[in-house]
Amino acid sequence: MTNHTGLTLTEAEQHLKQMISPLKKTEIRPLAAATGAILGQNLVSPINVPPSDTAAVDGYAFCYAAMLASPDRRLQVKGQASAGHPLTHAFIPGTAIYITTGTPMPQAEQTDHSPDTIAMQEHCEVETDAGGTWVTLPDALTKGSNFRPCGENIQRDEVALTKGQRLGAAEIGLAAAMGFSQIEVQKPLSVGLLSTGEEVHDITLTSDLKTGGIFDSNRPMLTSLLKSDFHHVHDGGIIGDKLEAVTHAIRTMAEKADAIILSGGSSGGSEDFARQAVEAAGGKIAFSGIHIKPGRPFAAGILASKPVFCIPGNPVAVFVTYRLLVADALMRLAGGIPRPQLRFPVICGFSAKHNLGRTDFVRVTLSYDKGTLPVATPNGRFGAGVLTSLIGADGLLEISADHGHVNEGDQCHFIPFREAL
Repeated sequence: MTNHTGLTLTEAEQHLKQMISPLKKTEIRPLAAATGAILGQNLVSPINVPPSDTAAVDGYAFCYAAMLASPDRRLQVKGQASAGHPLTHAFIPGTAIYITTGTPMPQAEQTDHSPDTIAMQEHCEVETDAGGTWVTLPDALTKGSNFRPCGENIQRDEVALTKGQRLGAAEIGLAAAMGFSQIEVQKPLSVGLLSTGEEVHDITLTSDLKTGGIFDSNRPMLTSLLKSDFHHVHDGGIIGDKLEAVTHAIRTMAEKADAIILSGGSSGGSEDFARQAVEAAGGKIAFSGIHIKPGRPFAAGILASKPVFCIPGNPVAVFVTYRLLVADALMRLAGGIPRPQLRFPVICGFSAKHNLGRTDFVRVTLSYDKGTLPVATPNGRFGAGVLTSLIGADGLLEISADHGHVNEGDQCHFIPFREAL
């Protein structure tokens, strides 16, 4: 495995795709416990959804041809059907019935005379006399109005959900509509977390900071990101800046985790041992260094067939590189199909210096002026260590490598944060 250096973001993404093959571990979960999981099989519908032609409104159902045959569009009402209480007799040709939303359309003894159209009740005139109840139908109707045909949503034997899809609220709802009470999903990944640094303190172990010390925000933040992506976390704690200690921690973590994330120690300084430790533990670094800011020292490799991600220690770089690179790589490892990163054009509401050849990602909020693209404004101060710049941000402004200094009014791409399914 060659250690490539100085890649673009796109090149890094391609290397991760080549590095990672999906694990094939599935389990059966109740549908109520499947939110966030990755579907482990194609889900084929055993039924039509809806299972029959169904009323979409409250109103009057009739055969369109019978309405045309009535000069005054006036039909006698001969029955009522409601959700859970369908018409108890065959539909009488040349009449109408009152029907409520969600009720199966009734059938005549001869199919050609069955109702095929519904008029909304508020558009109808209803009168009762000695001869019965009559409805006058509106003239602005077309055949087939206001009912849902059988199988409109999903047809029987159709692949409704595809293996590798992440199950959000809509997917769970569709599975339920097809009658699935349990579902085969990919087992969650176990991801090992390690922080490095002599100056880093664990908030669960101490509330006192020594001079020059900082609390570790990276492991708690990565734990939250990983759990929100439906992964399990093995917390390996904080490792001091010693090659032997980092090597041992990585090797131990590779025995119980499907993937490993190290934060800190990836820059290549005299006290930065992340990449060295991966190789000392028997692994290989596939690439190191990306032309992005924040996150330039990011590296990735393989140890014991497990992907290892070496993330820079600055907390914003941790967040950004996880979102841009690690999240999709883990999704692929877990057997999922990553969705393309959303990007759309916005107007820069600020000016800033920018170096050609490097892609910068600025935390921004969006505002909207009528008739223009959204305007992106920096959220907080610049800097890979300014964690507060993430709070309240709408997403990342991408300043591409071929874009020079940014001037107010320039157009760039915006990447929204995806915080929910």
